[in-house]
Order: sequence, then C-alpha cells, then structure tokens
Amino acid sequence: MKKQFAIGITLVFALAACLPTGDATLPSTPAITPGDDVLASPDTITPLNRWDALQMVTPVPYTTLLPAPAAEALDGTYAKIDESPPQYWKCLRCADYRPVGGIWKLKIDRGIMRIYYDVTGWYSIASYTVSKDRLQVFNDPYCPYDVGQYKWKLKDGSLRLEPVDDASCAFGLRQQNLGNQPWLACSGTVRDQPPGCGTSKIPEAMTAENLSFTVKVIGGDSRFFDKPPDVYAVANRADREPPEGIHVSYHDEAVGYGLHRILWWNGDWIEVTTKHPFTSMGVQIMGEAQIGWARALFDGVEMWRGDTAAIWEKFGRHGGYIEVSDFKPGPHTIRVESLNFDYRPVTIAGFGFSYEGGVKNVEP
Repeated sequence: MKKQFAIGITLVFALAACLPTGDATLPSTPAITPGDDVLASPDTITPLNRWDALQMVTPVPYTTLLPAPAAEALDGTYAKIDESPPQYWKCLRCADYRPVGGIWKLKIDRGIMRIYYDVTGWYSIASYTVSKDRLQVFNDPYCPYDVGQYKWKLKDGSLRLEPVDDASCAFGLRQQNLGNQPWLACSGTVRDQPPGCGTSKIPEAMTAENLSFTVKVIGGDSRFFDKPPDVYAVANRADREPPEGIHVSYHDEAVGYGLHRILWWNGDWIEVTTKHPFTSMGVQIMGEAQIGWARALFDGVEMWRGDTAAIWEKFGRHGGYIEVSDFKPGPHTIRVESLNFDYRPVTIAGFGFSYEGGVKNVEP
C-alpha cells in the first residue's frame, strides 16, 4: 500500500497525487504504469488530453477484487457545471472531491468509475457494482477502505446519485460532489450535448493593431518591473479603495480574493476609469495555472484576447500586464471580461498608471 502511494506522488501534480494503477485490465481500457509516458511525462499531459489519459487507467483492488466488467443501465459519460466559485488559489494538498465551480466529468463504464475536474486536472478512479437501484463505490485511492452507497436514478438523460452511506470518504466531500446536482448524459449529437461533454471551441487569440493607441502585453508582475507603474489601484476596492480620481468597478458577483477580484460566472467583468493625465495605463492579470481566457477593451474597443495563463509563467505564477499608451487626453476606461467558454476563473490583480512613458522590464 505505502509503495503504491509513494509511486503515485511522482506523477504530474495536476493529475492528482497518490493515484496508483492496477494490474487488472479491460479490453478497451488497458492498465498502464506510472512509468508510461502517457501519464508520467509533463510534455504529454495537457488540459485537452488528461481526460483521455484517465481512460487508460484501472483501479487497484485495495480490499475488494475488481468486479467483472459488465454493462449496467447507468453506464455512460456525464458532465455537470458546478456554479460555485472555482478553485482559483494554490494549495499544496487540496481537499479531494471538494465541490468547486467549473466542469466536472463522470464516466461509469463496466465496473470502473472515473471522475475529473477540468479546471485543475484533479481526478480519481474507483470500482463500482450495481444492485437494482443501489450503486456501491469502492477501491477509491482517496478512501481505499470505504464503500460508498448511493441510490441512483436515470431519467431523460439526467443521472441522480442520492447518498445513502458515504460520509467517511474524503470527510464527506465525495458524497457532496456526486450528489449535489444532476449529472447530464453526454449522448446524442455534438450540438445537443450538455456543456462540458465536448471539447470547448477555443477562440482566436489576438493583440489588436492599427488602432488610435498602442497596446503592449508584458509578461510578469508590473509591480516588480524595473520601471513599475507610478500609481497602482488594486482590483478589489472592497479591500482597499483606489487612489483619488481612479474609479474601479466590477460585477457584484465577481469574487473578492484579498486584493484581487476573480472574474467568474455572472461576475465576469471589471473596469477602471480615470480622467488624470496619465500617458499610459494597464491592467495586471496574475494568478495560478488554471486561470482562463479573457478579453481587454480600451474605451470600448477590444485590444487583446487570449489565454491569461499563457502570457507568462514563473515559479507557478501566471499572467502579465496589458498596457495602453499614445492616447489622447481625457477620461479613459480599461475593461476586462472573462470569456467563460471554458468555465475557468480569471484573476485580476489591479491596474497601473504612468505619467511619463510606460512600464519597463528587462527580464520578465
């Protein structure tokens, strides 16, 4: 047991620590080991193929033998969109099965249950058996000695899992996650499938050109640049009011996180306006690897669109500074909107303003 868990820690962190693999196989889902490139190599693991890689893993028979593969009425792939705030912070050992916002996937297939959280790449795998309207879940690496009991009902493509007895697994978080809302079946045509079933269509990234102003995208945290902004306003005005003459506003449902604001769900925008005679102004986006896509506008004109996590990365921090300059004097507004197509959070740290020239940084 200890050896299996020790091996699991060597896997890519985003795939979930302590996930062992078994020696039993199914014809369509062969068992693999942590040494195989499909799971162990960071270069092969992306948000687009973690779910696919999970299909090649089988459970470990901790205390119960793996059940014989047999089709059940509830077998299939399901998805749900959890509307609670997503996991936008960093944790060294995040709570397993914790219900957080974004896309969750569930696959129940011939004795194997796989669950996956798209925002962070967390997943688990377990065995299951079915007896009439009861589902028994076991061989879960996060509670290897527990057997969860659920009452299941599948109607009109909606799977309900009502917890009967599973309070001990992950401090009750597994039963909260599996039972907090219906799981929608991923069936029918691609167009008819519920959100989260298919691969999201990624929009085209862009930095606008031929505008009446200049746009620069600089990786890193502008507050620590060689030449930082002269004035800085944090995103969360509820925690710290902006300097006089600078007005920060955001949707009421944008999530406050210290000095930051998290764009998520309906709370999908934030903006800053000022009349001060600055020569440049910008927005600082900074967060964890799971931050998603957004677009930035200057006075209502879209100037940038892209993956905020891909702007820059260092020591696990992601994001950058989107700066506007060469504009005419007068009131100006920078607005950032989350694109929401992938149900990932976007972390806004604040806004910067410079009197002469813009920010400068030799080495981001």
